[in-house]
Amino acid sequence: MTSTLEQASPRSARYGLAAALPLALTGLIVAAVLAVVAGVVGLIVGLVITAVAVVVRMRTFAAGIDDAIIQQLGAKPADGPEAAGFRNLADGLSATAGVPLPELMILDTPSVNLLVVGTDAEHAAIIATSGLLSQLSRVELEGVVARAFVQLRQGDVFSATMGVRLEAAPATRIFASMLGHSSSLGDPDRDVLLDRSAVMLTRYPPGLVGALGVCLRVGSMVSAGSPSLRRLWLVDPIFVDADALTHRMEALRLL
Repeated sequence: MTSTLEQASPRSARYGLAAALPLALTGLIVAAVLAVVAGVVGLIVGLVITAVAVVVRMRTFAAGIDDAIIQQLGAKPADGPEAAGFRNLADGLSATAGVPLPELMILDTPSVNLLVVGTDAEHAAIIATSGLLSQLSRVELEGVVARAFVQLRQGDVFSATMGVRLEAAPATRIFASMLGHSSSLGDPDRDVLLDRSAVMLTRYPPGLVGALGVCLRVGSMVSAGSPSLRRLWLVDPIFVDADALTHRMEALRLL
């Protein structure tokens, strides 16, 4: 896991640039037309307007994506008594992982799963299903929340979240592909590495093993929102691969 939280900013800038490229190309065409009509002055005016528009687009590209995802899923703030343990664990693990405390949300569904989204360290959210909070013991919940903080610390959460907006429009979807963004699930080994990093925070592998076992037994399928987010869930919310989950559990038992 070589990616770190510090890498998120350059990655975010690349995605902002990808979002601005269609606008930049349009602006260059307009600048060329102005050059023909008004000569050098028209060209300069066109280029200046294009540059300003690109900068504004890059800076505002990520604004509100995480909130839009939360609204799309229908998640609510985790401020009730049923989420007290969730809040307490997140508060402690935030300090342990060295990651700012994100928004804590609850998605009302009996399925056992958890999603991490965000566009940067200051704009992130951990969304737990109500089924996860009701079905897991405290040590199991600790393992799952620790994994969420590892995802935030690793940083690829941010690019995957911004990919939702890139994939929403055909004009920018091609640029997402050029940057290597993919809505497909990540390598199964990635899940194993995240799991192992999580138990390095908790020092208790059986907690996360137990949580994955509950996912397998109770079920973890939920409305996942954008396909770009599938790999940011604890367990694939669309297709539960029992063999993959068993492999993750066995890998943790070896620690």
